[in-house]
Amino acid sequence: MKIISEKEIIKLVSENINFREEIVVPVGEDASVFFPKQDCNIVATTDSMVLNTHFSSDISPFELGFIAASSNVSDLSAMGANPALALINLTIEEPSKEYIENLIQGYNKVFKKYPVSVIGGDTTYGPQNISMTLIGYTNHNNFMVTSNAKVGDIIFISGPIGESFLARKNKSYHLPETRNTLGVLLPEYANCCTDMSDGILESVNNISKKSHVGVKINIDKIPRNEKLDLLISNKKVTWEEIFNYGEDYELIFTVKKENANILNNVCSNIGLDIYEIGEIMRNNENEFYLNNKLLNISNKEKFEHFKL
Repeated sequence: MKIISEKEIIKLVSENINFREEIVVPVGEDASVFFPKQDCNIVATTDSMVLNTHFSSDISPFELGFIAASSNVSDLSAMGANPALALINLTIEEPSKEYIENLIQGYNKVFKKYPVSVIGGDTTYGPQNISMTLIGYTNHNNFMVTSNAKVGDIIFISGPIGESFLARKNKSYHLPETRNTLGVLLPEYANCCTDMSDGILESVNNISKKSHVGVKINIDKIPRNEKLDLLISNKKVTWEEIFNYGEDYELIFTVKKENANILNNVCSNIGLDIYEIGEIMRNNENEFYLNNKLLNISNKEKFEHFKL
């Protein structure tokens, strides 16, 4: 295996850049220059993935690039922003041309949808680690912060939970759908929104604590793979394990009742699925119901990446 230099890596990245008109000086110089869109709020996020913390050595470079890009897009989606520009830092012990090409294919599989241009980053030698910073835009001033849920809001989720949990049980990796099309719609309708990178239970607790409200969740209404129900019925896993597990990157959001039907119709008309799973309550308690029975769901065990 031939190890390639940082200059060769930059060349590979620069040959696979998605065009964006606001870039004045692209990747390849000491720093990039861009003239940001006017009349927009700039939204930025960053995330790191580390070997043996977020993934194991069996992950492919394509999967690593895809998941790293998806997690950052998910954060911007939860704020109602369109992703635009990325900075990528990669630490790797033996960077080969094939590895870098596959990594680029992975993140560009996600980035080409928007598009996102890589405007810089750094490559160093050492234990495997990828860190991305993603910059996006929104025309809205409603950032759907988690402290803004209101009593009476309907709680929605953008897709199934437990897909990453099942994948790791099978020693594989879940490549999530990005929910940006939904995310950029939500500021018109939602009071608060967050992505479930740390699990649905952590997200619910975060909304409840910051908004000083209670949350009622109907587990029956949560979309999920029937394999999860089979594992639960066979007592192979518990609801706590599933609810505390993250990395599904679905959005959970609250919408006032008078907007819920409107949002449902808007999403239906453009082919987006959303699922009503509960309601914001006044009692400051978080309650999970299954078949109309209250379950005792513990959140003592926080989600740890690469737990399974």
